[in-house]
Amino acid sequence: MSIDLHLHSTMSDGTFSPAELVSQAEILDLRAIAITDHDSVDGIEIGIEEGKKRNVEVIPGVELSSDLDGIDIHFLGYFIDYKNSDFVGHLKKLRYMRYERASRMVEELKQIGINVDLVDVLDIAKEGCLGRSHIARAMIKRGYIDSIEEAFEKYIGRQAACYVEKYAYAPKDVIELINNVGGISVLAHPGISDCDEMISEFVRFEMKGIEVIHSEHTLEQIEHYTNLANGYNLLITGGSDCHGLSEKREMKMGSVIVPDSFLDDIRSFKENGM
Repeated sequence: MSIDLHLHSTMSDGTFSPAELVSQAEILDLRAIAITDHDSVDGIEIGIEEGKKRNVEVIPGVELSSDLDGIDIHFLGYFIDYKNSDFVGHLKKLRYMRYERASRMVEELKQIGINVDLVDVLDIAKEGCLGRSHIARAMIKRGYIDSIEEAFEKYIGRQAACYVEKYAYAPKDVIELINNVGGISVLAHPGISDCDEMISEFVRFEMKGIEVIHSEHTLEQIEHYTNLANGYNLLITGGSDCHGLSEKREMKMGSVIVPDSFLDDIRSFKENGM
């Protein structure tokens, strides 16, 4: 059976609730999924309970950003102790910094005549962890743009006029944060992160795996990162990086085939190798 170890819910920047993610997984006959929201673990408990009803295993996960010399590098954490108070405190800090960033970005947009209010962004995000896609959706709602891609290209992308740098820990700190709560730290979508030359350093920081299968990885990249993972004796993971249905992305769950043996390997490592 297939699995999907990279999914986002409404608790960050996805459009499916945690329960809806599980429902979609059941429809697609997935054995297991991981809810890996950005800087949030609020959807995990809901997902686990829904998974019990639908015979879908839900792995507690998270996606955390890091910054290294201006490069945005993401890490996934699997089987984390999502109730750990220190860990939850770090996430709370990161979510507050996201709020501050969104506030500044909205002000930058107003300076160029795009009058989107922070209250509009918060209304769209609801309980979710604030991200740029929420700002983009508010811009669409006000009629300034036609798509999320347009918002990123013209206004809030890294090279655009209203971009505000995101607060993020260093890669070493993110890996350590995940490992310290019993998690399996994995480099997310390296094919779109441009960080191959840093992987050896991440291994030295005790990173445990690489996300080899991803909806935006080519077959050549999958082969390349499989070889890299095997060369460093790292775990191999995979997922669709589904954010649901939105102006930015279509529903990607089920678009990649991730063998359930990957999950067996991760579980075995956690039980015997840590």
